[in-house]
Amino acid sequence: MLKKEARKFFRQKRKLIATAEKMKMDDLLLIEFQKLPLPFLSTILSFYPVEENNEPDTFALTAYLQFKNPGLQIAYPKMDITDHSMLAIICDDEHVFKKNEFFIHEPTHFESVDPQQIDLVLVPLLAFDEKGYRVGYGKGFYDRFLQECRKGCPKIGLSYFDPVDAIDDADEFDVPLDFCITPQKVYVF
Repeated sequence: MLKKEARKFFRQKRKLIATAEKMKMDDLLLIEFQKLPLPFLSTILSFYPVEENNEPDTFALTAYLQFKNPGLQIAYPKMDITDHSMLAIICDDEHVFKKNEFFIHEPTHFESVDPQQIDLVLVPLLAFDEKGYRVGYGKGFYDRFLQECRKGCPKIGLSYFDPVDAIDDADEFDVPLDFCITPQKVYVF
């Protein structure tokens, strides 16, 4: 499947998920996520779920990680649309977020963290394949950022759906996931 086709198909499929079904799938994602054999974490990069895109609830996952890793710092992305780069901004419960032009909640005040200091990244996606390649929203922010992260930093996708066989137009700039969590299974790549 080509990225463009996957983007269109899975965006529509995800929008059709009813609220009650989404809540159930979010609970199942958390149960599967808890099965990951993760080391102690100091700093992670998460993402603020975009309601308009019916994205998985990352807040339950980060709350679980905070419980398991006292003192955990959680960063959220801040994008620069002029060069498609991204910063990881350390946030706390009092941080204010504002929607950007892509409806993505971004921190308004920021202290960025070096990508080399991040211990885990939760990666948004629309689809993924059996090799761990993902289809995002098409701007390449995450692929550029993930290339800057240290080797061995787990990259974890969250999907309500199983993988497609292959993303036929994946290229050398696409950074594959290490894991993808679905409501039924943890995929390891």
